[in-house]
Amino acid sequence: MSEKKDILVLSSPNFGTGKETIGYYTGYACGYCHGNGWFWNPEIIHERVKIPCPKCGGTGRVKGIVTVEWVPDGEVKTCFGKKQEI
Repeated sequence: MSEKKDILVLSSPNFGTGKETIGYYTGYACGYCHGNGWFWNPEIIHERVKIPCPKCGGTGRVKGIVTVEWVPDGEVKTCFGKKQEI
């Protein structure tokens, strides 16, 4: 069985901190309904009625949206820790 793998390489942005959307990864089968997009309605016993999957909305497919939030890391440098007198 083949497996699809996407590789994402991160590097810090020139603009400092904030959020950015890296990409949209489409073409994955819904793991909840296994790509069917529907389930048999358990409340109706005498008929076969399909209801849409609550996770993929009946499409059978899902996509991943990768968003990275850049925040400060580490401790404040010592030169900024004390108030400097002129």
